[in-house]
Amino acid sequence: MRKLRQFLHCESGIAYLEFALSLPFLMALLLGGIEVTRYILITQKVEKVSITVSDVVAQSSAIGTTTLNQLVLAAGQVMQPYSFGNNAFVIISSVYKNGNNTPVVNWQYTGGGTWNNVSHVGFTGNAATLPDGFTMSDKENIIISEVFYNYQPMFGTTILSNSQLYKFAIFKPRLGDLTTLGP
Repeated sequence: MRKLRQFLHCESGIAYLEFALSLPFLMALLLGGIEVTRYILITQKVEKVSITVSDVVAQSSAIGTTTLNQLVLAAGQVMQPYSFGNNAFVIISSVYKNGNNTPVVNWQYTGGGTWNNVSHVGFTGNAATLPDGFTMSDKENIIISEVFYNYQPMFGTTILSNSQLYKFAIFKPRLGDLTTLGP
């Protein structure tokens, strides 16, 4: 009986027991914090890619598919340290509004990963779908870059699930009208 009472009153292992009980919660908190932070950083990088691509195209006096291919390759450097290759897809569109009231997609370039996605702006030769509240003047041209990114969580899908990030940027050409796409 005496040994049983000593065992029940012994407190030497209580800290180990408390740690063992709280370890799963602490691990979930740590992994969740890492994954949410990574998601936020990737979202910011995708936005930075869309702004950079649109800005570089808008600074050109003329643009061709060879230059755009190189630009999409360089966009991967903006995404560092996260991979851009097969996880991302870029669509660059030139939208022009002439005398009528409907802006039209003049040309479109697609590049990036091995998967395809449909532009939210529209297709070449068709009316452009612009963001709410965005207006264009007559004879105005804009460059819209859309970046799609397949986000895959680092620690499985327990905290965040696979999702597709989408960001776009709109710039007005500075040196030329960029209404045509060269070779």
